[in-house]
Amino acid sequence: MIFKTSTALCIAALCFMTGGQAQLVTPDSNTLVANIDMNGIKALFTFTPVTKGTGANVSIEVQEGLSKSFALSLTKGFEYHVHVSPVGPNNNCTATGGHLDPANVGTTKCISATPTKCQEGDLSGKHGELKATDGGAIPKVEYVDQQLRFDGETTTIVGRSIVIHNNGARVACGNIVPYGQVTSQSNNSGEPVTNLAENVPESKKLTSGVSGSRHEHGSVNGGHAFVALGVVASWMVMM
Repeated sequence: MIFKTSTALCIAALCFMTGGQAQLVTPDSNTLVANIDMNGIKALFTFTPVTKGTGANVSIEVQEGLSKSFALSLTKGFEYHVHVSPVGPNNNCTATGGHLDPANVGTTKCISATPTKCQEGDLSGKHGELKATDGGAIPKVEYVDQQLRFDGETTTIVGRSIVIHNNGARVACGNIVPYGQVTSQSNNSGEPVTNLAENVPESKKLTSGVSGSRHEHGSVNGGHAFVALGVVASWMVMM
């Protein structure tokens, strides 16, 4: 099913903008998504649990925005990580805090050959950066990350965020929320965006102390924001 619209608004299903059309994505009920649409960058991150053990099947689709002309470093590519906290008001990527790091690995350089010694949230360190292209779209990236968790107050990726970096600067971000409970709203008016954490009961709020390594980078904000509607509480109860 395709909805012809210039702005996607999806509650019962996730819509991903493609050439002015919002395409319906139909993952299973345990799928998490981070839909990014800001500063000219459009990307969809999808996380589904592996069938055995812990970990996640990760799929990344970048439709536009990560071009060679935009990249500050063509040799490094675009880093991306799971950050501890949700996106702040007005698409504030700085509010996402540091990388998800419940094992307190710290800032030691991640080596892809030994992912268990990397921060849980350092996805580009473990699986490679997103390489810039002439047009800004990047071929679909898929891999399994055995560190990612869907449970545990300090380990879960539910209700946290994905941040894309351009040579360290935070240029785009989006909340990681359960499929089917995502909305998109324009932020051009400057109205505050609902903070995802406000919808989480005290007993389920994400721990941001030892679980997040701080990496202070610059931040560029704007575009559209993605707001969860009580998603963390309801999704964690279902698991």
